[in-house]
Amino acid sequence: MNCNTINLRLQSGSDQLRLSGLDPLWDWNRTWYTANPDLTQCFQNTVLVWVPCIYLWLLAPFYCLYLYCYDHGRIRTSCLCSSKMVLGFLLASFGFVEFFYILLERSQEIQQHMVFLLSPIIRSLTVILALCIIQLERIRGCRSSIFLFLFWVLAVICSLVPLRAKIQLAMDEGIVSDIVRYLAFFSYFTIQLAQLFMCCLLTSLQREKNTFQKACCERISHPLAGEDLWTLREEDTSRKIISELEENWTDECAELQKQEKALASGVALGSRLPDQAQLLRKLQKEQSSGFFLLRTLARNFGPYFLTGTLCIIFHDVFMFAIPQVLSLLLDFMRDEDAPLWKGYFYATLMFLLSCLQSLFSHQYMYTCFTVGMRVKTAVMGLVYRKRCQETCTVGEIVNLVSADTQKLMDFVVYFNAVWLAPIEIALCLFFLWQHLGPSALAGIATVILIFPLNGFIAKKRSKLQEIQMKCMDGRIRLMNEILNGIKILKFYAWEKAFLEKVLGHREKELQALKKSQILYSISIASFNSSSFLIAFSMFGVYVTLDDRNVLDAQKVFVSMALINILKTPLSQLPFAISTTMQAMVSLRRLGKYLCSEELKVENVSKAPSTSGKNATDGSVAYVPQQAWIQNATVQDNIIFGREKMKTWYHRVLEACALLPDLDILPAGDATEIGEKGLNLSGGQKQRVSLARAVYRKADVYLMDDPLSAVDAHVGQHIFDKVVGPKGVLRDKTRILVTHGMSFLPQADLILVLVRLAMYKKYFKTIGLVSIIPIVFLYAFQQGASLAYNYWLSMWADDPIVNGTQTDTDLKLTVFGALGFVQGIAIFGTTVAISICGIIASRHLHMELLINVLHSPMSFFECTPSGNLLNRFSKEIDAIDCMVPEGLKMMLSYVFKLMEVCIIVMMATPFAAVIILPLAFLYAFVQSFYVATSCQLRRLEAVSRSPIYTHFNETVQGASVIRAFGEQSRFIQQTNERVDFNQTSYFPRFVATRWLAVNLEFVGNGVVLAAAILSVMGKGTLSPGIVGLAVSHSLQVTGILSWIVRSWTDVENNIVSVERVNEYAETAKEASWSIEGSSLPLAWPQRGAIEFQDYGLQYRKGLELALKGITMQVHERERIGIVGRTGAGKSSLALGIFRILEAAKGKIFVDGVNIADIGLHDLRSRITIIPQDPVLFSGSLRMNLDPFDSYTDEEVWRSLELAHLKNFISNLPDKLNHECSEGGENLSLGQRQLVCLARALLRKTKILVLDEATAAVDLETDMLIQSTIRTQFDDCTVLTVAHRLNTIMDYTRVIVMDRGLISEMDTPANLIAQRGQFYGMCREAGLV
Repeated sequence: MNCNTINLRLQSGSDQLRLSGLDPLWDWNRTWYTANPDLTQCFQNTVLVWVPCIYLWLLAPFYCLYLYCYDHGRIRTSCLCSSKMVLGFLLASFGFVEFFYILLERSQEIQQHMVFLLSPIIRSLTVILALCIIQLERIRGCRSSIFLFLFWVLAVICSLVPLRAKIQLAMDEGIVSDIVRYLAFFSYFTIQLAQLFMCCLLTSLQREKNTFQKACCERISHPLAGEDLWTLREEDTSRKIISELEENWTDECAELQKQEKALASGVALGSRLPDQAQLLRKLQKEQSSGFFLLRTLARNFGPYFLTGTLCIIFHDVFMFAIPQVLSLLLDFMRDEDAPLWKGYFYATLMFLLSCLQSLFSHQYMYTCFTVGMRVKTAVMGLVYRKRCQETCTVGEIVNLVSADTQKLMDFVVYFNAVWLAPIEIALCLFFLWQHLGPSALAGIATVILIFPLNGFIAKKRSKLQEIQMKCMDGRIRLMNEILNGIKILKFYAWEKAFLEKVLGHREKELQALKKSQILYSISIASFNSSSFLIAFSMFGVYVTLDDRNVLDAQKVFVSMALINILKTPLSQLPFAISTTMQAMVSLRRLGKYLCSEELKVENVSKAPSTSGKNATDGSVAYVPQQAWIQNATVQDNIIFGREKMKTWYHRVLEACALLPDLDILPAGDATEIGEKGLNLSGGQKQRVSLARAVYRKADVYLMDDPLSAVDAHVGQHIFDKVVGPKGVLRDKTRILVTHGMSFLPQADLILVLVRLAMYKKYFKTIGLVSIIPIVFLYAFQQGASLAYNYWLSMWADDPIVNGTQTDTDLKLTVFGALGFVQGIAIFGTTVAISICGIIASRHLHMELLINVLHSPMSFFECTPSGNLLNRFSKEIDAIDCMVPEGLKMMLSYVFKLMEVCIIVMMATPFAAVIILPLAFLYAFVQSFYVATSCQLRRLEAVSRSPIYTHFNETVQGASVIRAFGEQSRFIQQTNERVDFNQTSYFPRFVATRWLAVNLEFVGNGVVLAAAILSVMGKGTLSPGIVGLAVSHSLQVTGILSWIVRSWTDVENNIVSVERVNEYAETAKEASWSIEGSSLPLAWPQRGAIEFQDYGLQYRKGLELALKGITMQVHERERIGIVGRTGAGKSSLALGIFRILEAAKGKIFVDGVNIADIGLHDLRSRITIIPQDPVLFSGSLRMNLDPFDSYTDEEVWRSLELAHLKNFISNLPDKLNHECSEGGENLSLGQRQLVCLARALLRKTKILVLDEATAAVDLETDMLIQSTIRTQFDDCTVLTVAHRLNTIMDYTRVIVMDRGLISEMDTPANLIAQRGQFYGMCREAGLV
């Protein structure tokens, strides 16, 4: 059947309708070629009625099948559901009433009006079908329906034309003529609108915790907590994802093994491949493993990902339709006789197309982020389930599940751009050809020149990224070892050496990042200038080829709109290629790890305020952050001049946790406190300060972080008993400044003040000298852009004389010069921000590293290593890359938005009346969202650290877990941790999409305003200025979206600065060294030690571990220290090395008070052989002498004396032998002998053995003891003994009991006294 036949049949149908007294189906003279357009009655009563019905009936079977597979449990009937049903039955009844009305009123003409008789029946049946679907959704647990939403949208849109016709008819003829039908139609339309509105609401569900809007509202009253978040959907849980993925991955691994066996069988038996061939095979294996992993992920997540791909295709259709409508609008502006309604029609059509473009774009992004989240869960699950490898360290595994997983998530978002961007570029060039003819080839040539440059840059950046990731792996691995062996570093005063090693890795990492960022700046500059370069080349060739080729508004601004579309794929393509290349690297790394051979079971065992005003009503009590204490008794400090009320006073003491302290103080609350609280600890001073305020019985309490100086359990007690809802101040107004997030859920109102300080911190590290030029560069860049765009509009409005335009060469030259200047400015701004970002990152990492290494041991004992590793990996990576990238993007689009607003207001000044309210709305919604998003980011970050901690613990204890057969329990634990993390991640990206859709509608409002105002000002505005304004307003939606995205990225990632800076506020050790110290270089020369009333406690508020120890150790004495568990033996060693500072008393070494010298000056002059022999990854020589202070001869001598020379001489690399992480490639005894060699190399006058031989065999113990007796005979030796036989020939033995010296004498005398020592010897079988 050909087109003529179809046209004849349509014409025949129309003729039949005319003969029956009805309108034709379509009439162009009535619809388009008229000043008052309308659709025919036939079209309104058929097509507009049937379109939503056809949609529902065609797709309902497929949707019902989907619901059949989607069973989340029955939802109870709610008011919303009941309302939908009642209104639905009303709608259906309208159709049946209309049917009988036609049947009765026009019974003589039923045959001629059959089509109108059927329409109400079809409509009513369709509504009944919709009601059935509503009930099916309720039964299957579906809370929202995009399917029914689209049906009601179609129904409302199709009713708009009849609504307009009815209103117009009522205005012309009056409503009384057919009041029943008018009222029926208006009621029907109102109910349709109500159904559409209710379809946007979420069905209530008891088990559901929250909605995003509710979460946002609750965020205003209190911070979001874990219980405010949605429950993770079943299809997003670790159990569901990994159970399906693991089976597929096992099959892929089996196939890979078959390939390897086939390759291996091709090599002759006993022959050996050349090194080059072996390397090639290894690389092929890594690439194959990466490909197999990608195929597995695609098989599991590909189908859902394809639905998103479909959305982006629809998005592109609407995107390319907009310039065609712009062309029609500019043609309308040029045609003086065109009716105004067409202009308004084009303006409205552009608005609708922009809205649809936004909806499909963000549905695509939602799909991609969902897939990315599932990929993250899958990869984490596979990595965790992989058995512990001999060649893979904790640091590398943490990097795999953090940095590499993030690269795969980015890949999911940008993968479609790799193939779709070239198609979009081709379509843009095709439409440009339609406007400019062969001159469009110049644009193609420009693109062809740009691509090789950026391909080369992407390749170089990929190599640099591999280097950067390798350096990052090394840095994280080293940091993990430092955190695990921090006690050893402090004992040996090796922090500086390892700090330099970390900084060495970091410097290489930043050098690679710097080179990559400079290359990326070239890429960004070329692509951001590409729209200008394409326009310059095409317009230049076009006007040069023929003088009759003129640039009018339609050619210029439709071309510019297409070029602006072209700008998106051109800017996305390098990023997509770069992301893809990075993802390939990550896939190879993950594939290599997941395909590597597992350890065999038998080898497991080896294996204050400065400005502003405030006002308060009533009396005020104040607790400062730094406690102020008078030189008076404790009681006087608390009562503070008031009368003593005994009951209230005692209640205050109990609430402020002071009663235990009063029991310790010599005279209780009558104890005189020294000046500035000299004889009180920091926590005691703070509690006295708090008690003073509580005793006051004031109306308002201002507390400036009083809980920071007390231990966590004491802080919780004080909060519960004083500040909290059940505390003694429960009926008072309390304002508490705190860093303790655990207290916040019990607050009535929370004010968050973190954010501005973080920006201040970040920009302060960059420096004002660098920031000001960057802002000027951006302003200059956008000024050049505004200038060349305005120049184009003037060119387009230039009059045409005899078919030509004048001075085209001059216009082209000025246009080119302005664009070239803009390109240089773009490169300058991107490079400047990149370099400043690296400066800030280097400084913040250095501060973090120094703060951590300067922290006392108590810090590491109460801070999970996963938290610290997360700071050094994820947070530093965010500061390295995400913050500078977000700032680049945000500043670029903010200045671009300013340019667009200036251009629109230049064309139509009245637009300011619309733009300003929209700007305030935009700012309000964004600020509302950003605060919520940041809290979700905080929750996501907080829930991420336990994953890394769990990974760390599992890898370190893999052999124990496997030996006990507890793998399934640990896998379940990691599933729970990952799922909890995803419950924070999922709402975060859903919130981003929610905001973007809402704000892009604001942007589309600017498009509508610009177009409508241009139509209204048709008589006064030139086509050139209209084209400039409308084409630029079309960019607003994209600009707003990118501003939100970049601002959110910056806000979310600036939290990393806060988290990295967090440890700047924690307690620190004393200085490592003291300038101008008079300590002799040879100190200590004798090795005499004196304890004077020495006391030590592990944490403030706890009982003393050592109580008033007073004794003297003479030079060259060998002292054995024994006692039951918890007696205080090791505490003595900790006190000598100042791992814990003295709670009271002093220790003198050769007459020098060790509290008066630097920690490194102390720890480097005495030596310890610890109980746990810790080695670090690196050469054996580095483990002995990290500062390179000794010659090789001295090192070999120490190894010989430690009975290790023969073993190390037989190693291929000898002193350069690489120790694995923790020294796992050496036996326990060998590691302990290495520790002995360290002591022999240092050869200090004081040697401490802290149960050094407790975990080694008797043979190794004898070797160590004999070496100590011979090589340290001129030294003072303190041995915390586990085996009593090793100290029986010592000078003296000290018996510790409950932190006190219970016995001290020679071993023989102590045995003779038949005391505790005698009993211990008897138990050991020595007497």
